[in-house]
Amino acid sequence: MIRTERIDSGHVHGHVAHAQRPRGGILLLPTVTGVDAFMRERSQMLAEAGYTTLVWDPYPGETPPPDLPSAQARALKLGDDVVDGMTDCIGFMLATLKLPAVGALGFCLGGRFAVLLAARDKRLVACVPYYPSIRLPMPPNHTLDAIALAADIACPVHMIHAGADRVFGPEAFVRTREALERRAAATVVQVHPGAAHSFMRAEVQSEPANASATRLSWPPAMAFLETCLDGRAAAPAGTA
Repeated sequence: MIRTERIDSGHVHGHVAHAQRPRGGILLLPTVTGVDAFMRERSQMLAEAGYTTLVWDPYPGETPPPDLPSAQARALKLGDDVVDGMTDCIGFMLATLKLPAVGALGFCLGGRFAVLLAARDKRLVACVPYYPSIRLPMPPNHTLDAIALAADIACPVHMIHAGADRVFGPEAFVRTREALERRAAATVVQVHPGAAHSFMRAEVQSEPANASATRLSWPPAMAFLETCLDGRAAAPAGTA
């Protein structure tokens, strides 16, 4: 049985799914809809695999958005300064939850934030941006250049791209991939031709390309996280 709880401590806000015998932790950065049923489901799956998971809440103290358009409008009010709260989440997971290593996994809005966070916080041992919402040109509330900052990420990155993505378009994808591949750390990229942005949403599963991408993308992303987290947790003190 996975124990869950709501956390509101300082700048740390979110939903925690506790693994019974934690092998590490995942900071799960959600889509524009925040801590919804899909994020709770993924946190449950990660906890069952042995990774205590904190789903960051981008809208603490607010009622959940009633629909996707409302969620998209609310997300336009989020500035890149919220990354500061995510670094506090990592500190909470390491110091308070006593997890041996932490990786970041983000979807859509959270995928872009995962890139920004990994560029800033070198404590992360893995970064998985799922169809990150990296737009060209940058919208007004995006003050940090995710493409440029991708080159500063020290940990391994596993990026998942939807081939028919109209948010993270071809130019942004190519430039982000090039920035990641200039690093010394490993870069793994999945491409799912024909799949749409946010292909894992339940309402788009009738499209074969989205259903295929949903089925095929998760297992290798999980294997990547397991390899990075388990390897780092088992590394002798002082090793990179």
